Parts: sequence; structure tokens; C-alpha cells
Amino acid sequence: MSYAQSPLDKRRIALFNYLILFCVATSLLLGIITWTFGFWVQPLICLAAALMLSFSILLNKRGKIEFSKGYFISVGVAIITGAVLIYVDEGIYADTENMLFAAMAISMFMTDGFRKHIAYWMIFVSYIFLKIVILNSQGLEFGNTYALILLNNLVVAGILYLFLYVFRAILIKAFDRSDQQEQTLRSLLDNAPLLMALVDRHGNFITVNSNYANRFGFNKRDLIGRNRLSVLPENIMEKHEPMFQEAISEKKQVAFLEETNLPDGSTISANGKYEPIVNADGEVESVAICVDDVSELIRAHKALKVANETKDKLFSIIAHDIKSPLNLFHSILSLNHDDVISKEQFIDYQNSLKQRLESLTGTVDELLEWARMQLGGISAYPANVNVSEVVKENADLFHTLIQRKNIDFKIEAPDDLEAWIDENHFKVAIRNLIHNAIKYTNGGGSIKVTSDQSETQTIVSIVDSGVGMSGDRIQSIIKKEIQKSKAGTDQEMGSGLGLSLTLGLLEKNNCDVHVTSAPNEGTCFEIKIPKEEVS
Repeated sequence: MSYAQSPLDKRRIALFNYLILFCVATSLLLGIITWTFGFWVQPLICLAAALMLSFSILLNKRGKIEFSKGYFISVGVAIITGAVLIYVDEGIYADTENMLFAAMAISMFMTDGFRKHIAYWMIFVSYIFLKIVILNSQGLEFGNTYALILLNNLVVAGILYLFLYVFRAILIKAFDRSDQQEQTLRSLLDNAPLLMALVDRHGNFITVNSNYANRFGFNKRDLIGRNRLSVLPENIMEKHEPMFQEAISEKKQVAFLEETNLPDGSTISANGKYEPIVNADGEVESVAICVDDVSELIRAHKALKVANETKDKLFSIIAHDIKSPLNLFHSILSLNHDDVISKEQFIDYQNSLKQRLESLTGTVDELLEWARMQLGGISAYPANVNVSEVVKENADLFHTLIQRKNIDFKIEAPDDLEAWIDENHFKVAIRNLIHNAIKYTNGGGSIKVTSDQSETQTIVSIVDSGVGMSGDRIQSIIKKEIQKSKAGTDQEMGSGLGLSLTLGLLEKNNCDVHVTSAPNEGTCFEIKIPKEEVS
């Protein structure tokens, strides 16, 4: 019924089709009955009526609705009129003319505008004509009785007209209101951010909203009447069919929260439920399905969890790496003030105090830089930087530590090698990575810093023969998570912020970082730096 302009038109056309089928079936039935009574003209009339009325179905199918209505009513009235005249001629009075009242009622509902009034009273004129013919054939002369019969029929026609007119208006108004409410409900469902569907107990879709249909790659109309088995992918049916059956058998709500892979390739965190709908007999006749995509909420929850873990790590750094040295400084100064140790003994502590102070200063600097980066307060200002100079400059900072641990430290970098990067950021990154390599390399081990260049990038690698690390720790480093400070091979301590800060700074300079390592097999940090400015 794509040619129907409104839901009301669709209902009226459907009703019209059923009416045609009913009239055709009735005509055939009357034909059979009159034939058994020994008539032969009447069965032929009924057969002709069935054939002529069935033609309206073909007209409806081709969209010629208005013509079909006129044709149907005209043919019906003509056949009834012809049949009555034949009956009268044979002296049979079967009240067949009363069928025209049914035709009057049909015309009132099937036609619109002023045509319905014309059709109604024209059919009534045909009825009066037949009534006059019948009365005359029965030998009734015109008089009071004659006039009273016609008047009674006019009153009946008037009452029927008034009733049909009011009833039609009320019915159309009710249909319009129902359609408006249905459209409002559908609009609400389609605009809801949820995936919503209603299926019968056998799994056939009764209705769905647009969001549900789109997520599974279908049009809403295509889903209605289809079974869930032919719509939902196997991975979803495998998990959800038991829930669906449980909702039906147990007559209770079944809720779920899970990650679901949809046919369009997307993955959502689905928070949903199966809600059984029970009829008056206590049987589940359908199941409402409601699914909410809570992916953003889950991501926010995970981010909050990471933030809480980060907070705990920061508090640990502040408590251990900052407060502990301060407590040590306070204790030594107090000892000197109380003359518990001599000035000479206090001087002996200077080297230790200096090392602790340098470590504390580095921790505070890293903490401040990391906090600035988290707040978006760090911007990169790249320029052409000589890689060899930066590597050698920062390696010299750890010369004493390298000698103390007897580490074979090598730098293989061409003197004229340049990379496009913020110089300060590059220095911090190289310093932290070299310091980490020294920290976790055993005495007598080796560290090699190499650099190479392709057409598009400069590659700097820092390889050590140290204690290495697990795959989980590598993943944690790549995610720029704060690492729990782990003592070095000579019990060196750090803040745990260095690697997170390093990777964050390199990321701001469009660098790629690759980490390969295994326990007791050393570690390789490979930095790929653009040679030119990245647009």
C-alpha cells in the first residue's frame, strides 16, 4: 500500500480489500444456494457479481483506489437492482432490495467529501425505485399505506444517515488521535539513545526503534516479522539466547552488562535487560529488549580508576622520595645542633647529603614537569637539534656513576646528525633513558647509544645489558603510567615519574617510541624522531 497517504488510508484500503473478498465469497455462496433451490438465472447473476466485484482487487493493486470505490459501489447497486427486478418478474419477493442499505453504509465509509452524501442518497433513490416497483407488482394502490411504507423507509434512511455520519466523524477523529499518539511514541523511541525492541515469545520482532535496526545493519521495516536468529550475529545469539529463554521461562527480568561486538565493527559496553510482558492468563506473550551503550561511562570509570591509582602513586612518591630525605636532613641537622656529633663528623656527611639533595631536587623537578604536562602546560617548540651533542652532553652527567659501576658505555652517533625536536624535551628524555640504563645495569655491564637516519626520521637507540623487564611493565610504560620506583642494581632510587615524563615529552614532539626487553636480557629503547616539521 505504498500509494496510501496516511495510516488511516492504509486501514481503509485494507478494509476495502476485505470487503471485496467478503462480497465475492458471499456472491458465490448465494449462487450455490439458489442453484440448489432449482433456480438458474439467479446463480448466473451471483457468478457475474463475483467476477465483476473481484475486478476491484486488481484496481486497488494498481493504486486506482478512487476509481475502484466508484466501480465497486456502482456494480454492486446495479447487480442488486437487476436481481430484484428479475425476482419481481418471477413473482419472488425476498427483500433483496434491503441489501442496498448495506451499500449505502459502505458508500458512507468508502468515499470522502461531498461524494459520500451524493452516493448515499442516490443509492437510496434506487432503493425507493425498487420499493415502488415491488409495491406496484403486489397490486398495492397508492394511498395511505403506500405512502406510509415509503415514509418509513425514508425515516430509516435518515436515521441511518445521521448515525453513520456521526459515527464516521468520531471514528476518523479517534483514528487520527491514535495515529498521532503512535507517531509520537515512535518518534520518542527512534530518538532515544537506547537500542529498543519488542519480540514475541518465539523470537520474532514485533517492533524496533531506529537505533536498534541501524546498529545491526537493517531498516526498521525489514526487521518487523523476522526472527532474531536471522538478524543477530552468532556471537550475540550464543550469549543472549539463554537470557531470552530465562526471561520467558522464569517470567522475570534478566539484566546484563558486557562488551559486545556489533556487525558494523564497533564495540560497545552494553547495559541492558530482557523484560517479559505477561498477558491476562499469566503467560509471557512478548519480551521487551532495552540496551544502553554505556561505553563512555565505562571509559570514564576506567579513567577515574587510573587517576586514583596515579594519585596513590604520587602520594607514595611524596611520602617516600621527598619526605624521607627531608626527615634525614632534619635528623642530621638536629644532631649537629645538639652537639651529638662534631663539626668534623658533620662534614663527613656532606657527600651523602649532597647526593640526597640532588636526588630530591631531581624528584621535585620531575614531579613539577609531569604535573605541568598533565595539565597541558607544556608545549613543544621543535627545531633542528644535533643528536650527538645532546647524547654526549647528558652522558657526561653520569660519568662518575658509569666509572663506579665499571660500565662499558659507548656512543655511536655521527657528529652532524640532526633531528626536528624541542631541544629541552630531547635532553630530558635522553637524560632519563641513559640514567635508567645505568641504574638497572649490573657492574661490568654495557650500554650503547646509537643513532641512524632515514629519509624521513632519525632513530636513536639506547641498549643496555641490564636486568630487563616483563611484558606487563613494558605495556605500562607505553601507556605512560607512573611506575613504582624500583631500586637499581646498586640500590639507586628514583621517583617513578621519569619514564612517564619522557614518553609524554616525546609524544608532544611526534616521536614514536618502541621498547623491547625481557627479564635478565637487557632493554632497548628506540626513539624515532621526525627529520622535518610534521604538518
